Amino acid sequence: MRKIRSVFVLLLVALVAQLGCMATYKPVVRRPIDHPEIPHFRYEREVLNPRIERLKDEKSYWIEKLTFPSSMVPYRVTAYHYRPKSGERPPTILIIPILGGNYFFSKNIAKYLARKGYSTLRFERTTDPLEAEKGLHHTERVLRHGIIDLRRTIDWLTDSDDVRSHRIGLVGISMGAIVAALAVEVEPRIGPASIILGGGNIAAILTSSKENGVVRFREKIMQGKGISLEQFHEEAANVMAPVDPLAYASRADPEDILMFTGRFDRVIPYEHSKKLWRAMGKPMWIRMPTGHYTSVLLLKYIRNRIWLHFEELFGQNE
Repeated sequence: MRKIRSVFVLLLVALVAQLGCMATYKPVVRRPIDHPEIPHFRYEREVLNPRIERLKDEKSYWIEKLTFPSSMVPYRVTAYHYRPKSGERPPTILIIPILGGNYFFSKNIAKYLARKGYSTLRFERTTDPLEAEKGLHHTERVLRHGIIDLRRTIDWLTDSDDVRSHRIGLVGISMGAIVAALAVEVEPRIGPASIILGGGNIAAILTSSKENGVVRFREKIMQGKGISLEQFHEEAANVMAPVDPLAYASRADPEDILMFTGRFDRVIPYEHSKKLWRAMGKPMWIRMPTGHYTSVLLLKYIRNRIWLHFEELFGQNE
């Protein structure tokens, strides 16, 4: 028992020592010009009437469940709105979750920001983007409609009296970070954004990721079509090109973005995060001494940096 405790202490000391080596890069200032709408993410604006159910009454905020039909028929969008009781009009932060599993990471951030006085809207997954039987085109459709549904949600928010269009922020985690990176490039009403454990070059991520669900997806497609890994990458590159954040990265404003990367990430490898960072104009970038899943050990640090990022940028827009 004493030996196990000693090993744990040594690991903890090593982690703390590594934190001292955590790298932060400040952005190269490059304000974007006005860009035309990207046709691939165009949609017809309509009145969104979500079903709203109040679930919980916390000390400083209410939690409401929102559901409405997705633009990708026949699915439905589900989100949880943490609405402050202050009666003011604070910024609203949209939170996009990880690919699979529970919602611990996004719930924790949503509650933390709500306690800090922000209005937060935490999305759940509309459908699984990695269904091998439906192939890569299904994955592309899920990402494209995810962006469209996010834009429709912003329509609904800005049509209300509670939200101002220039006071909308975004947080994305893992697969949600890829969607978040794409969203800030597509939707000009989104301001400050935090991209946690994301990356660019979706085809390369699908080809190289060690995440179990991605590996199964990749292998089933390869076996079903009788293709090699190289051929899988080639097909993924063709299909996923319209929804890859690298394709539109020049539209992003690096001053608005805060990125977090796990230096030893095997799910979304470090090199793909670095490619996105460069393509987006080298925004503020925090490299953590973790892998993908072990980044949860730094969750308190991550959420505090996110809050400070929003405080600074929304404060400038007052």
